[in-house]
Amino acid sequence: MERMRWIDRRGRWPVVVALFAALLLVACGPGRTENRSSAAGEDAALRVVVSLPVFISMVEAVGGERVDVTALVPPGADPHTYQPTPADAKAVADADLVFINGAGLEEWLRGLIESAGGQQVPVYELAQGLTTIEEEDHDHEHPEGNPHLWLDPTYAIAYVRQIEQRLSEHDPGGADHYRTNADSYVAEIEAFDAWAQEQIATIPPERRTLVTYHDAFPYFAAHYGLELVGVVVPSPGREPSPRDLARLVDEIRAQEVPVLFVEPQFNPRLAERLAQEAGITTQVLYSETPPEGGGYLELMRTNIEHVVEGLR
Repeated sequence: MERMRWIDRRGRWPVVVALFAALLLVACGPGRTENRSSAAGEDAALRVVVSLPVFISMVEAVGGERVDVTALVPPGADPHTYQPTPADAKAVADADLVFINGAGLEEWLRGLIESAGGQQVPVYELAQGLTTIEEEDHDHEHPEGNPHLWLDPTYAIAYVRQIEQRLSEHDPGGADHYRTNADSYVAEIEAFDAWAQEQIATIPPERRTLVTYHDAFPYFAAHYGLELVGVVVPSPGREPSPRDLARLVDEIRAQEVPVLFVEPQFNPRLAERLAQEAGITTQVLYSETPPEGGGYLELMRTNIEHVVEGLR
């Protein structure tokens, strides 16, 4: 199935109204070029915009010096509730291509792109065509399924292969370069995954349980044989009820869960209070933003280390 969309419909999101003037200033130039050779020249790097910081390293690993990558959501921000800025509008309008996760994660970005002043912006959804896990009891926040597929290395490899394909389509002269780089990066992900499986195997089976701040880790848990016991927040921006929290504390105690995993982009106070009530500790997991100075593999390696440390 074709995964590129030439977006030119009218936006429906309120935030776009505030940005429309900025979009008119930055998005009224000539239409998008078909590939690199017809643009500024063979030596011009492809201008690639990604929605999340975690995707930067994927695109850079495949593209190398032939790409210039910008992420819209800044490190530490919540992509579920992010509000785009005029600078984001300019970045999208200036891009040669845009990679988003899809699966309903970046609805704010879809609205931004759809109002790009008539520009034809090639947008690729990395999760399109992949099988998602249906969410339950989350007020249909993500009707297309849980969007955090990249936290399963198998899906991350699918993302990398699509990045390779799309960069090659826009820059045919670099196809061999992209293929070689993608092969190398996939091998790194596979080597990491083999190591990660060995680490998880050191956790006693009865302790392979996860309680997380929000529902970002079902793919991670399924891939590594961990049981998701519960989440603190049903969906970002919606506070759990006292009854919800009491039920989760009871479940933590019943299953003897030793640690509650929090995420740095969210205020930790609620999770810390719940952990204190349940008599357990907290530990950090990363979902959208890698640890400082790192990329996707550093994010995943840190998560494995923290899970093993917390559960073993």
